[in-house]
Amino acid sequence: MPDTSTKFRIQDAGRACAVLACTGGLSWEDRDVLAGQVEQHLREKPEVRHVVLDLNAVPFVNSAGLGALFQLLGRVRQRGGRLAFANVPPVVARMFDAVGLNRLANVAPDVPAAVAELNAASLARGPGDAGLPAGGAP
Repeated sequence: MPDTSTKFRIQDAGRACAVLACTGGLSWEDRDVLAGQVEQHLREKPEVRHVVLDLNAVPFVNSAGLGALFQLLGRVRQRGGRLAFANVPPVVARMFDAVGLNRLANVAPDVPAAVAELNAASLARGPGDAGLPAGGAP
């Protein structure tokens, strides 16, 4: 199994938001590491509800990688948070569009825009919000 330990780097972006920078393709081998790093960060920092995935250095996402992203979306929503993607390459954006992921999570041109969208939505929503994008379906 390939070493996936350096594929993900997570850091806080304000009080309620974390940014996960991804490197390389997202596939089956990455799902547990991706989920584990996000879960650990969220456990250690309960005030962090929202997650931005920076996909600038991700050339592809296969079907298993998409499954991992849908699982991450569910975990973030369970915490009352929202998920956003930033710097999505065109080939990945087309895949997100085909499976509807772009309708369930925000897609922003860059990390600052994604963080700003999540922070603004956090201020506009109440404490019982399920974390859905504006007009989004469950």
